[in-house]
Amino acid sequence: SGAADFILKPFSPEELKAKVAQFHKIWLLNQENKQLRQELAEHFKFDSMLGNSTEMIKLKRMIAQVGPGDASILIQGETGTGKELIARAIHNHSDRKSKAFVPVDCAALSETLMESELFGHVKGAFTGAHVASQGLFKAADHGTLFLDEIGELPMAMQVKLLRSIQEKEVRSVGSTAAVPVDVRIVAATNRNLAEEVSKGSFREDLFYRINMIELSPPPLRDRADDIVLLARYFIRQFANQVS
Repeated sequence: SGAADFILKPFSPEELKAKVAQFHKIWLLNQENKQLRQELAEHFKFDSMLGNSTEMIKLKRMIAQVGPGDASILIQGETGTGKELIARAIHNHSDRKSKAFVPVDCAALSETLMESELFGHVKGAFTGAHVASQGLFKAADHGTLFLDEIGELPMAMQVKLLRSIQEKEVRSVGSTAAVPVDVRIVAATNRNLAEEVSKGSFREDLFYRINMIELSPPPLRDRADDIVLLARYFIRQFANQVS
């Protein structure tokens, strides 16, 4: 019938007050979460960022707050916490949402071709460069460049990346001319970059340049309330595939 608890007779007024106060606090929290969910549903879009737990609501509110700005954002979290989904949500809440969102898996880039992939190359810049390429920075011009697993970048590439971010321009491989670019940087890593800086494997100046705002998505073990929601989502997905 909806009862939350019971109390045995005889009981003192103090016991009754304590019990009512306890459930009043729970009711207030539920009302606050309900209001926040309604607010998010009405005003914000989070695509596949599933979760109605308190931790996820706080994260979504933060995304909605920082999305409209242009500050670089660093997402630090464990593997599987949805860092790319967060980056896409940031892009969708920004003034750049009508422009390109370009994801880059830094760990998958070949070190020999990394500079060409990011900054582009002119025709004939190296063996096999039969046509010119604009590079991923230019592809994200006026949009968002998502640098996933940025902690995997070698030190030499960190220097070149820092310069492009600071100067807001790129120089294609084989070219002497710099081209201006306007991109918002959202980076992600499953490493603790502050520790990597202290070890000397990540540049301190680049760390501060990409870490104007830091977001830390919670792992599922810290938001157990979302497990049923996620399970139902995956059941529907697999059911649709089977049918």
